[in-house]
Amino acid sequence: MPKPIANLNRRATLALGAAALAGAMSLASAAQAEVRLRIAGSHAPDHGNTLLLEQIAAELEAADVGLNVQLFPANQLGSGEQVFGDVQRGVIDIAHTFVYSINDPRLEINSIPYLVENYEQMRRVFTPGSNFYAAFSGLLAEQGIRLLGIVGEGFIGVGAADRPDNATTVGDKGLTIRVWSANVARQTAQDLGFNTTTIDWGDVFPALQQGVVDGVIGGTPEANYTTFRDAIGYYIPYNSFVENTAYYMSQETWDELEPAQRETVEAAFSQAALASFDQAEARDAAFTDLLSEAGIEVIALTDEERAALAAHVRDNTWPTLADTLGADLLDALRADID
Repeated sequence: MPKPIANLNRRATLALGAAALAGAMSLASAAQAEVRLRIAGSHAPDHGNTLLLEQIAAELEAADVGLNVQLFPANQLGSGEQVFGDVQRGVIDIAHTFVYSINDPRLEINSIPYLVENYEQMRRVFTPGSNFYAAFSGLLAEQGIRLLGIVGEGFIGVGAADRPDNATTVGDKGLTIRVWSANVARQTAQDLGFNTTTIDWGDVFPALQQGVVDGVIGGTPEANYTTFRDAIGYYIPYNSFVENTAYYMSQETWDELEPAQRETVEAAFSQAALASFDQAEARDAAFTDLLSEAGIEVIALTDEERAALAAHVRDNTWPTLADTLGADLLDALRADID
């Protein structure tokens, strides 16, 4: 029996209304999915790390999950400390800077001497699954920040105008070197056998030239080549610290992302962080060669010599950090490399 025209019209109207509602909900969902991410970087526009951020931004937008990216390199949005605070407040969504310990002294775990001593350990300890990564990400979470990855920039050694005594072993080095203004830097250098003094980074070159200091700790092979090669005659790759930065994100922004967006962001930054370790190893090797070519003697350490120095620093310097970091945390960090 044919249905009345009125009923057909009513059903058609309901169907059209439902379709319109579904379409409106789909549009609303798409509008909500559109997220603009402000990413702050601390390196120069032509620096490799900035180029990598540009690559990440392109990947995020190409994923077609509703992410639009604005990239601000070269500290355009402020210093590292300022950016960290703005990420906490959600003013900046993502940053790539060094993580400072101004809000929590325990964040100095990213500057612990001989946390790792070679690239194999760097790849293992500075990635998810290690006690260090869990502790570092947990401390950042307390600050309202989500860790997206740790970037290895390279290992830190000592550049010196004169050849140190006991250069590859524990013992008095007979030199006074510049350290940065952190107790852990001073204590580490002294435990290695150096006398120490604190000088601003910008004043180190003339201080080396004038003999105010005999050397400097705090730079990778690249920094020693580009900044100090005309004032030093020796470079010793102690690998006592890792020059490192981090990709980190406002937890507030993260919570607002949809699952596909979160997955895209996490994958892009974690892959870039992993790639950084290979890049760091290659850059350290390349600039160590350039130091040699510039007439600077590179005093190489064997694996056994470096391991002995690392063990000495862990046994002597690390206990002085217990009041700040806690003995349990230090034990967990030691377990990463044992």
